[in-house]
Amino acid sequence: MKKRTVLRVLLALLVLVMALPLLPALAEEEAPYLGDLNGDKVTTAADAAAMLRGIAFGRLSEEARPDLDFTKNGEIDGNDARAALYYACGAITDLVAFGERVSSGLCDERLFDRFSYAGTQNDGRGNYRSENIAISVITGRYEGSNYYLAEIYVQDIVSITTAFGGGAFRGAAETVRAMFDAVDGAIIAINGDFYSLHLRGPVIRNGVSYVSSITRDWDIGVLYANGELKTYEIRELTQEMLEDASAYQSWVFGPALLDAEGKAKTKFRSNVQPANPRSVIGYYEPGHYAFLTVDGRNSESKGLTMAELSALCEQLGFTGAYNLDGGRSSVLQAQGGPINDPYRDGRPISDIIAVREIPQG
Repeated sequence: MKKRTVLRVLLALLVLVMALPLLPALAEEEAPYLGDLNGDKVTTAADAAAMLRGIAFGRLSEEARPDLDFTKNGEIDGNDARAALYYACGAITDLVAFGERVSSGLCDERLFDRFSYAGTQNDGRGNYRSENIAISVITGRYEGSNYYLAEIYVQDIVSITTAFGGGAFRGAAETVRAMFDAVDGAIIAINGDFYSLHLRGPVIRNGVSYVSSITRDWDIGVLYANGELKTYEIRELTQEMLEDASAYQSWVFGPALLDAEGKAKTKFRSNVQPANPRSVIGYYEPGHYAFLTVDGRNSESKGLTMAELSALCEQLGFTGAYNLDGGRSSVLQAQGGPINDPYRDGRPISDIIAVREIPQG
């Protein structure tokens, strides 16, 4: 009897020892599957539809199913259901990494579908998608002129960078192409305000102040660290405004093209109001910007007057817009070459604004 008992105990111990390697796997199988509502351990479009029904009828809450808050905003909503559908289709490969990226970025979560979470897409002509940046380039006609619009989404403000000719403040003028090539990870760029022609302040680039004074005679454009781009009419901007909101980039050329409601202006303090090639940095909301160029001074594209340019910016849906240096300076540059048709192939200038992937490591 005792021998049988000992044998049973030994057999039980042997089974337990043999089962030990399987315990982690069993624990993994019992863990919840992200986005799985029907218990089949696979996230499908049916689960996304079930999420939408649960949201519509108030059956899902972040407290009860925190694993379904994919966008990490503290609630389960339609954006989480969309994320589940993207995951089911393979457009999102890692829901945890997706949540971390979306919740930490400048762009509102409703814009997550502008980005790519399953690899980088790049055609070399400015069209680009990654989990950090999304750019789409379109061309159009307006008032007898060709325009080129790069609509830009960035999750990190440092993806909007500036560069000086010669690699330094007050360095030698260079072509947009040369400065573009010097920016690590550059995807697209537009000419800047040609600051060296006048050296009016403020000149703030990539968070560094080079000229701290504030001109009282020119409209000013400022990009802040929180992603907001604001334009100021003459004598409106103060040092306190720059410091309180952490200015990241500034430009002194102008004029500002839209009013506070995003409507086109009709009066400008500018001596370059006739039709010309144009360059503009446009703004929709934090993380959402635009580079706009207009060809001019040729038989196919006359260029736009300042009033026409302002009206185009309103038509394109900008909430803010700032005129940069134009004429022969106006260049929209991609990796594969210029996107627009620069007048007389452009010219050496002092600075550019570029969009880049942040170098890793």
